[in-house]
Amino acid sequence: MNPGILSQELAKHLADSYPHNHDYRVSGSKLRPSLQLWRRWRKLRKHYRYSSGPDGRPRMDSLLDLSSCKGFFVLDAAQRLGARRVLGVDVHDLDLEASRAAAAHLGLGRARFEKLHLDELVERGEQPFETALLINTYPYLFFGSQRDPHHFGDHERIFDLIAELITPGGRLIFSNRVELERCPGHIQDLARERGLAGEYDERRVRDAATRHFHIEVHGSLGRIPLWVLERR
Repeated sequence: MNPGILSQELAKHLADSYPHNHDYRVSGSKLRPSLQLWRRWRKLRKHYRYSSGPDGRPRMDSLLDLSSCKGFFVLDAAQRLGARRVLGVDVHDLDLEASRAAAAHLGLGRARFEKLHLDELVERGEQPFETALLINTYPYLFFGSQRDPHHFGDHERIFDLIAELITPGGRLIFSNRVELERCPGHIQDLARERGLAGEYDERRVRDAATRHFHIEVHGSLGRIPLWVLERR
């Protein structure tokens, strides 16, 4: 299948597939988020790093989505906010294929989607970004998942890598389960299998993050804590 063609199959995947809080439609030249996604987008977007464009409207310089799923946040930053550099990374092939097809359909050549792990992205020497998203992904970075066993098992290592990808004064928008008992059952099983169950709690996550970031708590995204981390 040509990755530049937004086929009916790929359009259906974007509009109605797991996880449903990332569902959206591409209608002509417009992105149409589902209600669930719109509510998440409305909360997240107000924490982006913005500058004022020539028309006085807010603009972004760059955005990195560290688990881009079906690509909505990357596409929105490129289209609506005029970000000059946008990148989504993920490990799910179908999500990446559909995201690339949507970008091609919308003529958003600067919206890139790559199959990369966090350490691979850093090793590639990617230029840092002003805004980064890490949403519902941190437990998978730490423990791995059924989809991808790659994992770090080390909070400091994860935040050392993330810090390499964000400009000083830039922001990491972070919404993740930071207590093991709140993680999905299969993640708790992996934690026990890998002997890491005792290494995962909010205090350890915060201690690792504060080596590079100042943390502000901004309520929750759904039932999951929402933090904005400013790069020191």
